[in-house]
Amino acid sequence: MKLHEIAVAAPVPGSLTYSYPVALPIGVRVQVPLGSRLITGYVLAQLPENDSVPAAIKAVADCLDAYPIFPAALVPFFRWMAEYYHHPLGEVIRTALPARLFGTSSRPTIKAKTETVVRLCAPRSDQAAAALKKSEQKTLELFYQHCGGRPVMPRRELTKLYSGAGTALKGLAAAGLITLEELHVYRDPFGELLPYSDRPAELTAEQTAAVNTVIAAIDAGAFQTFLLHGVTGSGKTEVYLRAAEHCLAQGKNVLVLVPELALASQMEGQFYPRFGERLAVLHSGLTPGERFDQWQRVLRGEAKIVVGARSAVFAPFSSLGLVIVDEEHEAAYKQDDSLRYNGRDMAVLRARFASCPALLGSATPSVSSLYHAEQGKYRLLTLPKRIGGQVLPQVELVDLSKEKRGRKDWFFSDRLLAALKENLANGLQSLLFVNRRGYAAFMLCRDCGAVVRCRNCRVSLTLHRGRNQLICHYCGYSLRPDIICPDCGSGDVAGLGLGSERVEAEVRRLFPQARAARLDSDATADRRAQISLLRQVREHEIDILIGTQMAAKGLHFPKLTLVGVVWADSGLSLPDCKAAERTFQLLAQVTGRAGRGEQAGKVIIQTHQPGHYVLTAARAHDCRAVYEQEIALRSMLGYPPFGRLINIRFSGENELQVEEAAKAAAALLRAAVTKDSLPADILGPAPAPLSLLKKRFRWQLLLKGAQPEVLHWLCDQLLLEKGKICGKKVRLTVDVDPENMM
Repeated sequence: MKLHEIAVAAPVPGSLTYSYPVALPIGVRVQVPLGSRLITGYVLAQLPENDSVPAAIKAVADCLDAYPIFPAALVPFFRWMAEYYHHPLGEVIRTALPARLFGTSSRPTIKAKTETVVRLCAPRSDQAAAALKKSEQKTLELFYQHCGGRPVMPRRELTKLYSGAGTALKGLAAAGLITLEELHVYRDPFGELLPYSDRPAELTAEQTAAVNTVIAAIDAGAFQTFLLHGVTGSGKTEVYLRAAEHCLAQGKNVLVLVPELALASQMEGQFYPRFGERLAVLHSGLTPGERFDQWQRVLRGEAKIVVGARSAVFAPFSSLGLVIVDEEHEAAYKQDDSLRYNGRDMAVLRARFASCPALLGSATPSVSSLYHAEQGKYRLLTLPKRIGGQVLPQVELVDLSKEKRGRKDWFFSDRLLAALKENLANGLQSLLFVNRRGYAAFMLCRDCGAVVRCRNCRVSLTLHRGRNQLICHYCGYSLRPDIICPDCGSGDVAGLGLGSERVEAEVRRLFPQARAARLDSDATADRRAQISLLRQVREHEIDILIGTQMAAKGLHFPKLTLVGVVWADSGLSLPDCKAAERTFQLLAQVTGRAGRGEQAGKVIIQTHQPGHYVLTAARAHDCRAVYEQEIALRSMLGYPPFGRLINIRFSGENELQVEEAAKAAAALLRAAVTKDSLPADILGPAPAPLSLLKKRFRWQLLLKGAQPEVLHWLCDQLLLEKGKICGKKVRLTVDVDPENMM
């Protein structure tokens, strides 16, 4: 019997040992006994042979795969993630594998797609054709006419051309003139692509320097992290493409990450024309069958480049030559449930394990990344100018507390309205940005002042007029909008605040002659709808686009010259140490949509805080000013990058039990810190800002310190006592390097 190290898809720390009559390859799934049930496991290693297998070691019940579903090269990566994020190793692997394909089910629910093809076995012969039935002759003639000179043609194409072909093909096969074969075919994940930019004949001097630097690192085959800081429109994507071309020419593979699905579609549109069938995509916008096929293509070495969102960091490459992370600053790279990993950080880790360069790109790099570049951990590459001599747009701040408005209930200042009218008259396009979807942010009783809240969460319900519903954006709970106040019974309940749906309605009322459209996750729920809308904007079938964050990044519309930020202050007051940084990044990104063609761009930012350093920096396109302000504050407070954070969250259906568990955990950690004089701060516990979500009360406490090994040791001690502190009713989760403190 051979011994194997196996990680099980269950909340079990580490791995277990099982036996099997023959050696199993690393990366296959197996069924193994765990307690009284059979569960899926993943083979991680073959252990040294033993003459006698101890009785305590159980046998593998079944091997589920004919070949590995992930390469052995990923095993060290999985082990590192399990340890760093305090997550069971088997569940790390289950998260890495495509859902419904290679998870905990005993067999994949998605199967390979096959197609019947007709293959010609004999040369064309009038004598042979004369002996055939008329239907067989017709079918054979159609084959010759439509096969394009090749000896093979899909059966379905023949049956479309002639309804009698199905029966005739059997006769042709019996006569030995053709064979019918079953071939494996891949589902097409691309469909319609966004318009792409042609390959430029020449690069700018700054682009050339950046490309050459990255190419040198690819050729050296050594790990190094580059931070590509380029203003919006400076040609960062072309740097990615040229570096990827060189990498493929050297026979190496490339991994490209983007923070969200909307940007994945845009990146596909740039990469597919250059690389064609060598490109695979991995993201949540694929059907299960498409995702199955794309995983298989990468695993078999048929695809050399993967473009995808956060989960594409697990792409099953055996070796890598380059890892690219676009918009590296985005918080969307952080997974907020189950395995709480950061896709950007894990992409850099994959590059380190593969001994290849990692290229992080952004127009607004994170404070931590800029600090790492200053300290020499990253190498900084800069693209300070836009392509073709285009200038950055002029930015104007409008003080909403002073600026005149035609009506007090309007969201638009007279200045913004005048700019929209002028742009429309000149045949140019405008973008109005509002960082909230829906029609009204909340419903307020005019009699008693109560806000209509979700029954499962302590948050207000958002009015979506198009769907005629009040909706909770956290749990999905919904009500009809024609309700009475739950506190006083009044029927005078009105929607207040703004969202993209309401801004769109105002635009249509104020500019009935304009062609307006909305780009958010409600209006463009799937990839096809999004691509269709973006194509309309690019072809100037839309005059005014109203959008949320989906419209703020990566888009290139030459005729879009005006950007209006309806209210810039929405994110500044959030209880998060990165609120100011994120607000600046969002403003800088949406500002960068203006003036990317021949016409100069203009941006109008409406705000109640025109003196805030984030707003003045956005007006001056001054990323450095925000960095210096933020780095000084974080140095003083010991926040990243000067310290590390781990957020310990507690949740349960009984608020008192959750509070008691959080306080007991804090007491245990403080005792450990005091006993050994550890350099760590225990902040809290306190109710989470969103203290009730999906009928679960939430408390949290924060570990802060400059020595990450100390914080991780404290987490380990807490997890050892988890059962005693939390019991069965309270859930404890560990969030290392949190991005969302809500």
